[in-house]
Amino acid sequence: MKIFYHRYVLQLFLITCCGISIATAAGDTLDKQFIKFETGQLNLGRDLWIENCKGCHAYGTAGAPIPMQANDWKKRVTKDRSILYKHAINGFFGPDDTMMPERGGNPELSDKQVKLAVDYMVELANFYINNSQK
Repeated sequence: MKIFYHRYVLQLFLITCCGISIATAAGDTLDKQFIKFETGQLNLGRDLWIENCKGCHAYGTAGAPIPMQANDWKKRVTKDRSILYKHAINGFFGPDDTMMPERGGNPELSDKQVKLAVDYMVELANFYINNSQK
């Protein structure tokens, strides 16, 4: 209990005074699955994706397809990218009661930002699809 209390106090201090949060080991491991790519645009999309999309797409919330699971994305990555953009920007009700909220539930995101996040997620999915076939 004493260790928990000290950790809690330290986290509270870091968050309040420094804006820093101690990541959990599980969170660190999961974040390593979110590959960084060579291009700046994809890494900007990565940042947007982690901030806005990870909550559903990393865990399959509301049936969200998980890009790290190749089978969730094999058919999606063959679609015209404009369809994926449309679904992400305008929202989408899919089969089996799946649901994609408009702009991932963040109305502050511009179309360009949503497209960057979609581009990142498609490339992330392609990475896992290509590596699952080896």
